[in-house]
Amino acid sequence: MTTEGLWTVLPVKAWSEAKRRLSPILSAGEREALARSMLDDVLEAIAGAPHVTGTLAVTADDVAASYLRAAGCEVLSEPRRGLNRALGTAAGELGRRGEATMLVLPIDLPLVTAADLQELCARHFEDQGRHVGGKAPGAAVTVAPDRFRSGTNALVCSPPGCIPFRFGDGSFHAHLREAERARAAHSSVVLANLGLDVDHPDDLAELLRLDRSGRTGRFLRGLGAPDRLEIPRNRD
Repeated sequence: MTTEGLWTVLPVKAWSEAKRRLSPILSAGEREALARSMLDDVLEAIAGAPHVTGTLAVTADDVAASYLRAAGCEVLSEPRRGLNRALGTAAGELGRRGEATMLVLPIDLPLVTAADLQELCARHFEDQGRHVGGKAPGAAVTVAPDRFRSGTNALVCSPPGCIPFRFGDGSFHAHLREAERARAAHSSVVLANLGLDVDHPDDLAELLRLDRSGRTGRFLRGLGAPDRLEIPRNRD
């Protein structure tokens, strides 16, 4: 199955709204800087992933849009109608262009690597190539869950928008159910780096435990986040 027309889609909230659940630990300015740092880590992974045709960011925030364009992303302006509607708009745009596949990737995945994206997409195209018949021949959906096997931390769809988007609580199983309902090939891929999204202070602690060299980990250590989270220092 061809990998031509593989677009990464990044939903991006307004910087001013970034990671409010981290407010007990980080100030508003620090949360905005954290969001940019995580986005930079995600963009680095995308840049190193083979077969990616382009990156389409969906945002309602002008400041974020300027940052994304400077980073080489195409930006689709979307009114603040919620994540799933924004992704539906992106899927519709890619569908009109005749693009084959969309990879939805949140920006709060600072551990993701190009190798992770390559593995995820390779699994997707293998499944798609084996799929014959059904309501949508050749359609395929691949879901990478969060570390609790509840949410969706990456979603690959061929063609774009072949299922309704169900991001939110329980979205991992909801997306698989939608794929089954659409009679699309579907599978899940568990990848440790894709499993960690940053929403709560506990996620920050886990990130600091795992990330020794990434941009986001260095940023958080520079802020003194381990002391704020009362993480014991490594004596080695």
